[in-house]
Parts: sequence; C-alpha cells; structure tokens
Amino acid sequence: MGTTLNTVAIIQARMGSARFPRKVMRPITGVPMIGLLVERLSRALLVDQIILATSADPSNDPLAKYIQEQGYPVFRGDEEDVLDRYFQAAKEADADVIVRITGDCPLIDPEIVDTVIQAREGEQVDYACNVMPPTFPNGLDVEVFRFSALEQAWREAGDPHEREHVTPYLRESGKFTLYNVSHSEDLSLGR
Repeated sequence: MGTTLNTVAIIQARMGSARFPRKVMRPITGVPMIGLLVERLSRALLVDQIILATSADPSNDPLAKYIQEQGYPVFRGDEEDVLDRYFQAAKEADADVIVRITGDCPLIDPEIVDTVIQAREGEQVDYACNVMPPTFPNGLDVEVFRFSALEQAWREAGDPHEREHVTPYLRESGKFTLYNVSHSEDLSLGR
C-alpha cells in the first residue's frame, strides 16, 4: 500500500447542488458518478484509505449509504464549514497526509494522485497540488497536504470563503511551504 505515513484521500461530496442536484449520484455507464470516482481513486498506490466527507443533512443519506455499501467509511459534518469537515474526518482517520478530491471528478487519474503525493513528500512541503497554476485538464485536480498544516488552517482560518473551500488559507496565508506539479504542456483548457 502507501508510504509509512498514513495517507488518506478525503472526497468531499454532497447531494445538494443549485446547478445540477444529485449530480454525484447520476449514472455514468450505469454507475453513479461517485462510484466511478472511488473506483479510480482506489487504484492510487500511495493512498492508504478513502473516506467520503459529506454533510449531516438528511438529503445526503443516499450518498452516504451508497459509499458505505461500497465498503468505504463516511464522515458527516457541517454543511457550510467544509474545512471543519475535512479536519474532523482526517483526525478521525488518524491521517498524516490528506489527499483532497472533490466529488465531481469521476475521471480522476490515480497516477496523477500518486505523482502529487510523491511530490509533497519528496519536496518536503506542507502542501502540493497540480492547480497553481492549472496545467492538467479540468477534473484531474489533486491537492495533498500535511495533517499539521490542515490543523493550523482549521484553527486560524476565519474567513467564510476559507472555511467553505478548505485550502485557500493553506495556499494564500504565506505560512506554509507549497509545491505545484505542472504538466509538460498546458492542457488546462481540456475538458
């Protein structure tokens, strides 16, 4: 499996969406989108555990039930404070390193996930990603960060935007070491 560090992929997903309600459960080739994502993410060699982090709102019950039926744990937390949801899920899983994946990326590439995990470890940084600036096609976004950095962000981030979007404080506060994995050519306009 993974490295000596406990590397936990946390997928944030919920059923509510103003533009496309229940999108994470919409079928793609007969499989819910979230099921495809989890299946692909499970192929990442450096991920030790996969957890769904969703809100405690009852509208997310079908999503939580589906993921549990697939054999994966679910953490349920605050609807709006997604940073708290991530922190509590990571703490419960005893994570050393967190891989952040959003639930609307069914084509996530396990090799890219492993590459960003390796980059974070190899560069010995708090936070590594492939989105600063983006050079990979949309939907292949990966963020990897130390639990200690997540905990500091959880304690210090006060802006509602930072609480809702998880990683702005890590990227923008100037308190963390950062590294970006870039593709050899800019494919960021690919969809």
